[in-house]
Amino acid sequence: MPAGNFRQRELVPCNITRPWIGRDVEDYRECPVDKMLQELLYCCVDRSKPHPDKPTLLADCLKAILPICNKGKDAQAIKQHLGDLTVEDQMYKPFIQASNLALDGLSKLNAPGLVCSKAHDDDKILFHQNDPKNITQKHQGEKSTRRPDVVIVSYTSAKKVQKQSRRTYKDEEASEKPTKQFQWSDVRSTVEFKHKKNWSGVSMPPATYAAKAYDVPEAMNSKFAWEGFPDAAEATGSTPLPGSGAATSSQQTSDARGRSKESRGLNKKRKSSQAPDRHSSKKLKVHDQKEPPKSRTEPERIHPVLQNGLYAAELFAAHVVRQSVITYVVNNDMIYLWYFDRQDAIQCSGINLVQDLPRFMVLLLAIQRMPYAEWGYNRVFEPEPGSSGEVRIPDEDIGEVDLTFDLKSDKRTTHFGLRGRATTVFPVKSEKLSALVPTLPHHNPHNPTNELVAKLYWPEEERESEPVMLQKVYEIAKKDEEGKVKHHVPEMVWFHKFEDTSTAKIRKTLGLKDAERGRRVLYIIVFRKLDPITDLSDKQFLTAWWHIVVCHYALWGKNVHHRDVSPSNLMVYKTLAGRYIGVLNDFDLSSTRDTPSGQERTGTVPFMALDLLTKEGKVKHLYQHDAESFIWVLTWICLRYREGELLRQGRPLDEWLQVDAITCHDKKGAFLVSGRRKIKPSPSHKHNWRVARSCLRPVGLFYLDDPETDDSEAEGPDAKDYVSHTLTDAVVFETWLEQKVHGVLSPELLDVRVTSTS
Repeated sequence: MPAGNFRQRELVPCNITRPWIGRDVEDYRECPVDKMLQELLYCCVDRSKPHPDKPTLLADCLKAILPICNKGKDAQAIKQHLGDLTVEDQMYKPFIQASNLALDGLSKLNAPGLVCSKAHDDDKILFHQNDPKNITQKHQGEKSTRRPDVVIVSYTSAKKVQKQSRRTYKDEEASEKPTKQFQWSDVRSTVEFKHKKNWSGVSMPPATYAAKAYDVPEAMNSKFAWEGFPDAAEATGSTPLPGSGAATSSQQTSDARGRSKESRGLNKKRKSSQAPDRHSSKKLKVHDQKEPPKSRTEPERIHPVLQNGLYAAELFAAHVVRQSVITYVVNNDMIYLWYFDRQDAIQCSGINLVQDLPRFMVLLLAIQRMPYAEWGYNRVFEPEPGSSGEVRIPDEDIGEVDLTFDLKSDKRTTHFGLRGRATTVFPVKSEKLSALVPTLPHHNPHNPTNELVAKLYWPEEERESEPVMLQKVYEIAKKDEEGKVKHHVPEMVWFHKFEDTSTAKIRKTLGLKDAERGRRVLYIIVFRKLDPITDLSDKQFLTAWWHIVVCHYALWGKNVHHRDVSPSNLMVYKTLAGRYIGVLNDFDLSSTRDTPSGQERTGTVPFMALDLLTKEGKVKHLYQHDAESFIWVLTWICLRYREGELLRQGRPLDEWLQVDAITCHDKKGAFLVSGRRKIKPSPSHKHNWRVARSCLRPVGLFYLDDPETDDSEAEGPDAKDYVSHTLTDAVVFETWLEQKVHGVLSPELLDVRVTSTS
């Protein structure tokens, strides 16, 4: 994953990331809808008055909205609109009309315990048709195109797409096709519609609604009825776009629990005795583990769960920090609420729009009264719509820190995905921190840059934090007389942990089991700027790569285990003397001897050791695994970069990005056996490819060797060196890496020390 510095990041095109989004949403948790309604309503309570308990708040609101459901022309009109939910593409208008009419009535309601409705029309929210208009967004230069059926926006945002500007906005325009394109940054939420062909239609509403207990037929109680829709395997076979790479999607990082589960089919209907909050790892099949055919084009239909997840990923990506996203899926006359954050997804049990209209009205009441931040926006970075990139963060040690983000920089690094670290990187300016740089005890005088970058990300709270890990690295560097670590690690200027952002909080309040398992919290770290190693070619590249290999090995010997070697985490800076110095970057998946477990499968899938890409699950992470990752990175860059630029056409190994860990294991194994002999490097890495092939050879011998084979049975002149499957770190470093590089680089290039004349 990316660290707090810029590099020429390889992007996973949004169509290629679909399987990874699918794997995230398929592992959702379940939650009773009343629990979520209680929490949403509690976000809207009047803080100046005594707070009612949450169950009472929901009960009181259900009673308070009954007149709007039962009496008057509006009540009849709402029921009539909802009765028109028939054909999928004809569901938008009646749903929008019913919802917005209900919102209008609710705006006049004095709801017990809640704040009043927003007085100014521009601040109000409404449902607006979006289909057939596309919404586009760029991710590191690659454009994504989505088409949500319906979006939830403010009146201010709705006016931006009206036919004639500077004209009074009319509510009926919301149910018409927009003439202009919405921006994801203006969208609060989305509604995706699906309709079964064999559906018998909306049932008759009751004569009078009552505030009754939640009661939906068991078949629809907790789960979306997936069976009637195309399998998501259709959505994974997309034509690759230019510029694909591994570090974009957190789903492609095999984090604490890995991502190598087998394809999972639809579960049988959940029995009433089963807990509603259990993890649903076998609930639905939203992806296909088989390799997608290269020639397939974009499917016409995408599974609603996958489509909904893609919209959530776009909503996350549209903001500097969005903590959570709520989206909705309407299946016939049922509406399902989905809650997403960086821990996992939560799907609530469905609400019948016709038979349980009061609950749907309470949902509308909650989203109408919710303050802007309660939509999942971070109060520091985006306290109100249209906030600038200027923020101030209090710090107990150095006082208030000023930060100005360059949100439009083409060097910024955004994230497209759902769960995981979700790292974003922006150029940042700060008078306070710039003045602090020369005073840092780990200040590197050989890096001449004055530029800073900010890394915002969501690490797991159980892990030792990256700032703590870097302090250990700096202690090692301080005693490093050989220059193996000193000046080859990033310079952290400042960090801050946002204690109130823990993803466990909502899960605890909802009463979900294992609420703290995999919990994440928001961090910001400011670094001095570094550049991507992929900018370099030929011996400049190989020299910087070697610096990082040596630094990594020295740290491993001091019990700091990096465990996430990938192109994104190999950086450089250029000294005043013109020499490029390699830097081992991004320590947020690192571990030490004191780190719990040490058995997690970590890394970025295309660069992980074959031993880690297996079905076995927990595998002890050894030095040889990271050493192998360095060789895969060397191979990757030799074949995919030319003169510091990612190849746009004819780029090999793209398929490694599109598959799960098990399939990637098989592809890399085949490459190791025979594929590497048939492939050609880019001209600017011709000499480096010879080194890469030389390094791949002992790795191949290691995996081809039978651990039970006697030395006398081994074949080849070097076989005796690799028969044992318990290689020491020193043997791996010397025979897999050092020996291969020493015959290519001159002594002055092999020297990792950085001096004033370097």
